[in-house]
Amino acid sequence: MEASRESTYKQTFAKLGWVLIASQVLMMAVVWAGEELYIRWLIARDPMIGAVELMHKLQDSGVWLIVGALAGLTPCLALKLTEHPKQLPAFFGKKNQRIGGTIMVFCFLLVMGLQNIASLLTIPVEVTANLLGGSFYSAHASATAASQTVSMLLYSVLIAPFCEELMYRGFVLEYLKPYGNTFAILFAAVIFGLMHGNIIQLPMALLCGVLFGYIAVEYSLSASMILHALTNLTAEILARLGDADEVAAAGVNQALFAFGLIALFLCITKLHQPIRAYARQGYAEKKTVKLLMTSPPILLLIIYLIVLTAMSITPI
Repeated sequence: MEASRESTYKQTFAKLGWVLIASQVLMMAVVWAGEELYIRWLIARDPMIGAVELMHKLQDSGVWLIVGALAGLTPCLALKLTEHPKQLPAFFGKKNQRIGGTIMVFCFLLVMGLQNIASLLTIPVEVTANLLGGSFYSAHASATAASQTVSMLLYSVLIAPFCEELMYRGFVLEYLKPYGNTFAILFAAVIFGLMHGNIIQLPMALLCGVLFGYIAVEYSLSASMILHALTNLTAEILARLGDADEVAAAGVNQALFAFGLIALFLCITKLHQPIRAYARQGYAEKKTVKLLMTSPPILLLIIYLIVLTAMSITPI
């Protein structure tokens, strides 16, 4: 790779890294400031409120998560995917091909299969953590708990899928697409998985992120948003069903697991060659991958997200 092109790549990847760092910082700052204001308002309203009740009210409110997620999108405008921000809706709204109901249902079942496979993959990691004195209990509770308020449900089912898809399959993936579709899809999926900051959600989000990325590239960003929203809605329904009737919830989950495995089996047996061919076409040069992964801002971001994920493992 010639020196001038290498320098351009370094600047491009550094810009992406700083934008993602700014997004994380702004998101956390908005959520922290909002929660501080909310705490002060609750105390002013009821000076006798206890610390436990205060914490429950804070955890159950999704208002500031919504505001923070939307605010976190603003640094991405610096990536300048279009000449003017007003052109972004049309840019992200483009459709390469129409996704039919059959394909959407198949992809949904595939997500269910991927999530259950990811759950199995975490078992040896959890056993190892337990032997070393770590617990996944808090991570499990955070990943599987049903939303307790309308604002949290709104965040989980609508705002999070919209903002996360717009950021990772929109801004990040589109920014890296000139270097190869597979390269862009995989990097966006890795950052998306780590961004959750939860050891249980990491493998699920990473695998699903690859599928969401493929849907966004080959069909449309709106299709990946819908699939993501359906996934989160299903998780909410299963969590609520589990609270009401554990037997029924287990039956539904096992049925989805079975259908998901069938979808995975069909992918592996019938579509493995097209998938391999597609992946090969979108590979980036090894030098390009190295420049991205050794970019100081990208490294800083990944290290921070890994630490955040590791913190979800609590002492026994």
